[in-house]
Amino acid sequence: MNPSDHDIAGRPRARRLGNRFSRRFVPALLAAVVAVGLAVPAGALEIDSDRVVVPVVAHLQGHNGTQWRSDVWIQGISSNDLNVTLSYYPEAGGVLTETVQLEKYHGVFFHDIVLETFGLESSKGMLIVTADAPNVEVRARIYNTGNTCGEFGQAVPGLPLDRLSSQGFLSGLTTAAGTRLSIGIANPTDLSCSVNIYVRDAITNHRFSTHTIDLAPHQLVQLDRVADLWDLPQLDAISIEIRSDGDTKLIYAYGSVVRNDTGDATFVFGTSPTHGPQ
Repeated sequence: MNPSDHDIAGRPRARRLGNRFSRRFVPALLAAVVAVGLAVPAGALEIDSDRVVVPVVAHLQGHNGTQWRSDVWIQGISSNDLNVTLSYYPEAGGVLTETVQLEKYHGVFFHDIVLETFGLESSKGMLIVTADAPNVEVRARIYNTGNTCGEFGQAVPGLPLDRLSSQGFLSGLTTAAGTRLSIGIANPTDLSCSVNIYVRDAITNHRFSTHTIDLAPHQLVQLDRVADLWDLPQLDAISIEIRSDGDTKLIYAYGSVVRNDTGDATFVFGTSPTHGPQ
């Protein structure tokens, strides 16, 4: 018998298994929880690919004196050099290309890309960036230079083609007074498609209207001032769901809410919950 296992009256001491358990097990458990917790966001933010879609870039004049321009950043995250091709598909049709080489872990910046790289004025369209390895990320900024107070812009994320789906759900939109709402649907594939558009009150889920649009391969369709176009009421929150007519007919749907007084804009890209009322 070990005297240290008993108290002064000879009674067995309570063993501090809980404390020993805590000292040994809890740190390991916390480390595992942190590791799992960090793994999920890391996967969710993995947007690199060998083919990335930016649904819209532009150089043109907009409503209320706005002047829209687009900058594009391309970042290579590969340990090898990359050959990267930029394919611009204007709304007017056709395709323009530009090829660049990126050294490993290098990036490239294109200022006012529609004008300075592709030589077009008064044009907007879709941009597809293709690399010879799946390690490139793309981001665009579309901004208004027509305000004397300075530039007001919106960030447009490039999304991998293989992460897109046949559905685009747009939430966080508004038709409130003093704003204007545009939506766009980009078809980055070689397939023609037909899309259905469902417009609802986001609070009550009341459906205001349904519309159908046909898209050719690599076509962008942007609808401006949809509140006037579809006779929508002024609401703080509306949602728009866009579905193509086939699982392999991928789309990149987006919305843009612009303030009429400043030209400040908010970009919303379509998610794909794959369910919900139609």
